[in-house]
Amino acid sequence: SDPVDMTVEGTYEELTSGFLKLTVSSASGANAPHVGDAAYALNVPGYVFILKPMDPGSDQIIPMVKSGSCPTSNLSANWVTVTAERGMNASDSNQDFYGTFTFDPASSQASLPSRYNFDQTDLGSLSLPPGSCNEGVLTLTGADMFLTDNGGAIVHLGVDTPSDPSDDQIIFGFAQQSIGDVANLAGDYAGLAFDGNRTSGTGIFPVSITCDNAGNCTGKGIVDIDTNTLTNESVDITLSTADNPSTGFITGTVIDTNQPGSTPGKLGCVVNLNAQGSGKNIISCVGQSPGDNTKIFNILFISK
Repeated sequence: SDPVDMTVEGTYEELTSGFLKLTVSSASGANAPHVGDAAYALNVPGYVFILKPMDPGSDQIIPMVKSGSCPTSNLSANWVTVTAERGMNASDSNQDFYGTFTFDPASSQASLPSRYNFDQTDLGSLSLPPGSCNEGVLTLTGADMFLTDNGGAIVHLGVDTPSDPSDDQIIFGFAQQSIGDVANLAGDYAGLAFDGNRTSGTGIFPVSITCDNAGNCTGKGIVDIDTNTLTNESVDITLSTADNPSTGFITGTVIDTNQPGSTPGKLGCVVNLNAQGSGKNIISCVGQSPGDNTKIFNILFISK
């Protein structure tokens, strides 16, 4: 019910890199972009949309889900933390980083039945107070939720303390679905990564990723998204165990091949295969930075 802060109009085109390029043709409102400015995004039509922020000083990947519809049947989803500004310690065994989410539309009751640390230990369930869902938005004490009728969800925890954004946690959920075998993830992907070990304002970067049938993935940074020009630097991701620690998750490690002797970071990922019949796989991971295992590492990639 709040007034609109900003309105932007423009065009978009699909690039060979796997990204959408969004170009501004007009904009109004506080801090609006300029005509001709461009942004880049990853998209599964009608399901999820992942925006790389236009502000070069931002360290927050912007996830979106289909708007306007509340679930009409019980929703079961898997989630990972995608917040970049919380400053949580990625080596803290008492901190949850990924888990499961349920929503009962009859009672408007949402909960997090399982919450895992990077050792795959379940830290227990968390029940959230009931609320009322309207046009896909469920507002509770201490949380805002954006739900869809197809299993997507974004939950923003900590909204009761707006003066302290470090208390916030944003989790991004996909419909719960069995992976079956790591070979089902083989293919070429475009993605966005965040490395908390990088200098503030440079943490988010686009990547091109290829995974083989054994779950071994190589990711390279993209210097120019328009021309799909890649860097020589790379990270190796090993996705080792499917449907672990529960259905729809896969665990693994990430290592920076340009830092010999660095300690591999642990990863927890949620997967959707052929998401919403799109022919695209979605993999969203949260983990430990390979440069400093106390810092958060996020990578979200979608089939080209």
